[in-house]
Amino acid sequence: MKKLLVSVTLMVAIFGFTAGAFAAFGDPICVSCKGTLRNIPLITIASQTTGVCTGFDYDLNSAADGYCTYSSKNNYRLIFQVCNCDVASASQLVPGFRVAIRMEILVNGKTGANGAYWSGTGVPAAINFNDYLTPTAACNAATSDQTKTFGPPTFYLADGTTTAGLAVDPTCTVPSSQKSTILSTPRGPASGYVITLADVNLSSWWIDIPPIRVDPAVVKSGDIISVNVQIFDATLTPVCPTCVVCLCQCTVDVARVDCGTASTSSLLFNYFTSLTAGDYWNGMAIANPGTTAGSCALKAVEADGSVGTATISIDAGKMFVGLVETITWAGTGLGGSPAYITATCNYSGAFGFAMMSNKTHDSMGYKVP
Repeated sequence: MKKLLVSVTLMVAIFGFTAGAFAAFGDPICVSCKGTLRNIPLITIASQTTGVCTGFDYDLNSAADGYCTYSSKNNYRLIFQVCNCDVASASQLVPGFRVAIRMEILVNGKTGANGAYWSGTGVPAAINFNDYLTPTAACNAATSDQTKTFGPPTFYLADGTTTAGLAVDPTCTVPSSQKSTILSTPRGPASGYVITLADVNLSSWWIDIPPIRVDPAVVKSGDIISVNVQIFDATLTPVCPTCVVCLCQCTVDVARVDCGTASTSSLLFNYFTSLTAGDYWNGMAIANPGTTAGSCALKAVEADGSVGTATISIDAGKMFVGLVETITWAGTGLGGSPAYITATCNYSGAFGFAMMSNKTHDSMGYKVP
């Protein structure tokens, strides 16, 4: 086996990550009026010629919102809780201060052109919002209450500097020039929304999220689409266009790809030195990026043929991190042989990381998938 010689300190640092490293999923700064993540259709490549690829609108809350199912009880909204921001940042949001907004589409928590882009169908003239005393008040407000605005959005490719067009329905394949994943509202001395005295204590901001569309040749079943939202000082115009001074940010999950009723995911950890304590310690991490708690059934197969099974539970937006030797395995004949482990999770979008070290200088790790 070829070893990757990396520092044990670095590996321990990676292994020491807690769920806080994935705070973007289920971040308490961002909440919604609904807690269950909904699915959007995944059109197969073979059917792209039918021209049925359409976008979805997270907060449209109608039968035309582009999701697989609709209920009249739907009330999905991005509620940005300003008072949950860092104290130093939140304290800057005072009357007279100008703020702007930046949004970026993520797929499975990753930035870049990964198959989900801002849609050119139903694009708003401005990013509107309104502020309320509590999230409950924001959820109960009428759509017509969104009378405040950050200004018109400019759309960019994933590099954050190249302006981009927007792909309209129903074309399935998104041209390179229209793969916009970032939007930002104007900045400058007279730009942005000016916080007023009436806004004080109204720290639950209901912010509109524009429509999004996917390229079915890129996304896959189970992918989680999210939107990262940043509030920043609108008066600063840095020399570097991407150098936005973010005051506060959060991420909200907006869709899971595929209308299939079974949402599962499978991972293969193809090598561990042992299931028990030995010359190497062996660690694994499995994340649940969704908004619903789940579990993963583990099956360990040793080189000598011995098989062990176990089940681990993972809360929504959290991850399991532990040593393989501390997992309670059911099975006989389990010992010091090398093994591989499969994880079958009852939620979609699972991903993980494996690591091992002999406590001196030989270490290796790999991501899954």
